[in-house]
Amino acid sequence: MIFISDFLKRKAIDTVAKRLGTQFVQHLPIHRIKDEKRLTLEFETALGHIQGFQRKEKLGTFGKARLINTFQWALIENGYDKDVAHKISRDIAVRLTPSATRKKTPA
Repeated sequence: MIFISDFLKRKAIDTVAKRLGTQFVQHLPIHRIKDEKRLTLEFETALGHIQGFQRKEKLGTFGKARLINTFQWALIENGYDKDVAHKISRDIAVRLTPSATRKKTPA
């Protein structure tokens, strides 16, 4: 049932993800991407909004994937490099993944 609800919520997911991507770029313009402190602050802010929306809407796997992917494309459409947008999106996806299901990498 969660998959069906994700499908029905896709317009809301897309709207939120695009808004968050646009806000991210407005608060951290491309020319300031090297500022680690600012990047961390904006990343944590976006992550918090994404986590809140994900919990509120009870998104399943496909809903989370759509949210992250649309966020990534919003960054790209607003001028971010594809590699940078992909790294930010991947880091968000890792943070949304429950720690019990993350792969453990040997040190």
